[in-house]
Amino acid sequence: MADVKICGIRTPADFDTCRDAGAAFIGMVFYPKSPRHLDDLTAQTLADHADRYGDDAPLRVALTVNMDDMQMDRVVAVAHPHLIQLHGDETPERAKAIIARYRLPIIKAIRVATAADLDCCADWNGIAEWLLFDAKGDPGGLPGGTGHSFDWRLLDGQAGSQKWMLAGGLDVDNVARAIATTGAKVIDISSGVESAPGQKDPERIRAFVSAAQIG
Repeated sequence: MADVKICGIRTPADFDTCRDAGAAFIGMVFYPKSPRHLDDLTAQTLADHADRYGDDAPLRVALTVNMDDMQMDRVVAVAHPHLIQLHGDETPERAKAIIARYRLPIIKAIRVATAADLDCCADWNGIAEWLLFDAKGDPGGLPGGTGHSFDWRLLDGQAGSQKWMLAGGLDVDNVARAIATTGAKVIDISSGVESAPGQKDPERIRAFVSAAQIG
């Protein structure tokens, strides 16, 4: 059994579907190359809608990629997230500065293709609230949400002090196997619950959350 993070939601209706299905986190993407990117007005509308539920709602995660302070200021102002996801090449030093500036916990994405990609995990001890293991994509391409997976067996031995989430190529058909193989406590999905890039499918969301919760 695992909690679920639905990344890349774009509308209040998406949010309501995720909440009603039982998702623990939702992700708001701020990366112009992504089909899930939110402009300021759309993000503000979505955040205002979510705030009406108070604590009875999924935690909001702002997904960012190599943002400077000015860009991050704007994202935090419009999305008022509970967590900030760093999905680029941010260093631990940059992450510490972000935590100090916004007083928000972070999720650090680790893009994985080989065991060597996990060598950096210890660098994030005491800094990242969560690590997120995602498939490594093509250089210059999208940093996530591509539907690609990696060898989950590489995560053997990751049950240490750091909390982590699993992402990359997940769908309703493989989520139970992913949980059984990795022991993941949180599963992150984006393209696997879409009918087209950036278009969330309510039935797929409900089916996926149910499958992850059953394990």
